[in-house]
Amino acid sequence: MNESVFDDQYISWIDFTTENVALCGFTMSLIGIFLNILSFQTARFLGKYSSAVCLIRMLAIWDTSSIFIDGILDLGGQYFGYDVRNFTCQLYYLNGWATGYVANFHLVSLVFDRFLAIKMPIWYGADPHIHFAYFLSFISFAVGYSVCLPTLYIFEVTAGTCKMTGDPVFFFWYLRFLVFFIYTSCPFMLILFFNGYFIKYLITYKRTHKKSSSCNDDHTMVIMLATVSITFLMFTLICGVLCIVLFQMQRETKLDESKANLIAVFLQIPAIMNSSLNFVFFYLSGRGYRNAFRKMIASYKF
Repeated sequence: MNESVFDDQYISWIDFTTENVALCGFTMSLIGIFLNILSFQTARFLGKYSSAVCLIRMLAIWDTSSIFIDGILDLGGQYFGYDVRNFTCQLYYLNGWATGYVANFHLVSLVFDRFLAIKMPIWYGADPHIHFAYFLSFISFAVGYSVCLPTLYIFEVTAGTCKMTGDPVFFFWYLRFLVFFIYTSCPFMLILFFNGYFIKYLITYKRTHKKSSSCNDDHTMVIMLATVSITFLMFTLICGVLCIVLFQMQRETKLDESKANLIAVFLQIPAIMNSSLNFVFFYLSGRGYRNAFRKMIASYKF
C-alpha cells in the first residue's frame, strides 16, 4: 500500500516537473520568436543587401519556424492540454524535425559564405551574390527535408492518436543516423573546420591590419559568426548526445511514458535555446550589428 502511494506521488512529481519544464520552454519560445524578429529586421541595416544579410534573415525565418513547432505547438500543447499531433501526425513530425535541420544548415551556409568572403575577397566583393545565397538556402532546405522524409512512413494516426507504426529497429537506427550524424556531427564538423580558419584569420588580422572600415566590418562579422558557431556547437552537441542516450535507454530498459516524456521535454530546451539566442550573440559580439540595431530602432517613429 505504502509502495503504491509512493509510486503515485513519484509519478505526480514527474508530471508536475514535466509541465513546468514545458511552460519554461514555451516561454523561452515566445522570447526566441521575438528575438528572431529583431534579428530579421536588424539585418536590413547591416549595409548593402548581400548574401550574408540574406542568409542571416533566412536563418531567422527557419529558427522561428523550428521554435514555433518545438516550443509553441509541442511544449505549449503539453502544458495547456492541446495536441496537434493527432490531427497532423506525419506532417507534424516531418516539419518539426526538418525545420531544425534546415536552420542548422543555414548557419553552416552563413559560415561558409563568410569563409568565401575571406578566402576570395575580390570575387566576393565584386557582386552581392544574392543568387548564391538563395542557392545555399535551397540546398539547406533540400537536405533538411530529404533526410526527414521517412517520418511520413514511420508515424500515423491510429485510434485517434499519433503513434509510431513502423519497424522499431529501423526507427531506432534511423534516429541514431538522423540525430547524431545529420543534426549534430555533420554541421559540427563543418562549422568546426570553418571556425578554425576564422581563428587563424583573426590572429593574422591583429598582426597585419590597421584600423580601417572595410577590414573592421569583415573582422566583426567573423567574430559574430565564430561566437554563434561556438554556442551552436555547445547546444547541438548536448541535444544530440542526450537524444541518443534517451533512445538507447528506451530501447534497452523500456522507460515508462512519464519518465520518457520528462526527458523528451528537457531535450527540447537546448534545441530551443540554439534557435533563440542568435540575436543576443550577434549583438554582443558585433559592433556593426549593434550599430545596425540602433539604426533599426531609430527608423521606427514611436
